[in-house]
Amino acid sequence: EVAAGMFEKLLVDYPKSKLRASMLFQAGESRLRLRETVAARDHFAKAVKLPGNEPALAETLTMRLGETQALTNQYKQAIDTYRQFLNNFRESKWLRNAQFGLGYALEKNDKPQDAVNEYGKLLIDPKLIDLWTVRSRFQTGECYFNMQQYEQAIAAFVKIEIGFKKYPSWQAKSMLEIGR
Repeated sequence: EVAAGMFEKLLVDYPKSKLRASMLFQAGESRLRLRETVAARDHFAKAVKLPGNEPALAETLTMRLGETQALTNQYKQAIDTYRQFLNNFRESKWLRNAQFGLGYALEKNDKPQDAVNEYGKLLIDPKLIDLWTVRSRFQTGECYFNMQQYEQAIAAFVKIEIGFKKYPSWQAKSMLEIGR
């Protein structure tokens, strides 16, 4: 809270600073740590709009903006932000995060088939099994369930039960969804 206040004071005291994007980022991160997601999102949104951000900062700001838009139920905006991220930062270490975020925002924006297509991009490599893979598989099942395509939903959930032994909590959630 102290850090957030200090960064916000710097923003008022130095409105023309070359470090404004960094100050907004730090204020946003501080607010996010306090679970003040709207305030965090607003800081990230202002910072993204500033011209001349260095690429690493622009990458981080864009990712955080998408995340906080999704956390504050601004799914339409999150879709645009994640698409922007995926187009502009093709070498990012957060590509899988952004790909999942795009799928999730589409799902929450009542576009389940589009979400399934985006989640599918995280399921292409059968050797790559990480949290984004299991989450994408699970959300794919949820999308099929919501589209009343129950056979496909069950198939997605069964794949988690069989193929994701390192994720027992997701296996348990999948079994509950099969029962549902």
